[in-house]
Amino acid sequence: MKTWKVIYTAVGFLLAVGSIATASYGLSEVNRNIYQDALYLDEKIQELGFDGFSLKTTKVRFYDGSNDYVVQVDAEGHITIKKERPQMDVFAGTTVEAAGQWQALLPTYEQFSRLFDALEALGSYEQGMQEGNFAFSKSDYGESSHAATIWHEAFHAWQSENWPEDMEALMEKAGIGKEDSREEIIVKEVDSDKELVELFNEEMQLLMKAYRAEGPEEKRALIADVLKIAEKRKEKLSQAAEAMEYFLENYEGSARYVESIAYRELEGESAWETIYLSEFRYENGSGKYYDMGMMKCLLLDQLSDGWQKKFSPENGLNELLSRM
Repeated sequence: MKTWKVIYTAVGFLLAVGSIATASYGLSEVNRNIYQDALYLDEKIQELGFDGFSLKTTKVRFYDGSNDYVVQVDAEGHITIKKERPQMDVFAGTTVEAAGQWQALLPTYEQFSRLFDALEALGSYEQGMQEGNFAFSKSDYGESSHAATIWHEAFHAWQSENWPEDMEALMEKAGIGKEDSREEIIVKEVDSDKELVELFNEEMQLLMKAYRAEGPEEKRALIADVLKIAEKRKEKLSQAAEAMEYFLENYEGSARYVESIAYRELEGESAWETIYLSEFRYENGSGKYYDMGMMKCLLLDQLSDGWQKKFSPENGLNELLSRM
């Protein structure tokens, strides 16, 4: 699993620009409040039904450019914060294995906010944001966004704890090595193929239409069309591209879904729709699979109570949709 984590390493200039003075004073109040906002949603997120998934059992590391501040809930239910040496330089969320446990890792809110500006100043804003696959733009990234990002990375930590070998085995089966970039695979094999691009757009439009359809029978009919397109796309993909698409849609798409549920609870239905259900626009790279996987999760919410307990690397979203 470790090979296929989304790990972002910032160049020295970016780290210098993003650093703040929290190392001397501890984790800032805004980050403590963000963590508490995320933790407040724990019961709601547990209701989704992913077995054993809880922020209370996941350590969250806030990186300020110099140190990690490790936040967790202790056995008595108290929030504890411990300063540690950083696991890695990051400017977007990821997960790390530390002390035998998978943990969420993300920059502090201040660090993350300043790096939007730093990337923009370097002229690499568009590329950096695309590679990070953020649901949020600079203008709408706020404290609730950061809290939702905690849930996204906490879900990856849960996936890594529960599915430790499955996704790595998938990559190895496809012959994808450590040196292979998931962005390069998608750009070269999918984004450059006009028919695959058209089919992806068609599949996404049908998913959006199915989600907004009023009756369950209409939804199921549209989902059947979605699955036909998905199968047609699969037939055109190389083994490596097929494995990468499966990974991105199921692994990242489900994390985007959890993130979106957290954001909806914090900001309400209207803000949630603006961020997560706006008109789909095809872009090169891996980010579009986050959206596709999320939409399939949302449709399963509408038509298949308890699907979360059946979801696994071997039992993916298309398989669950085909059973409805």
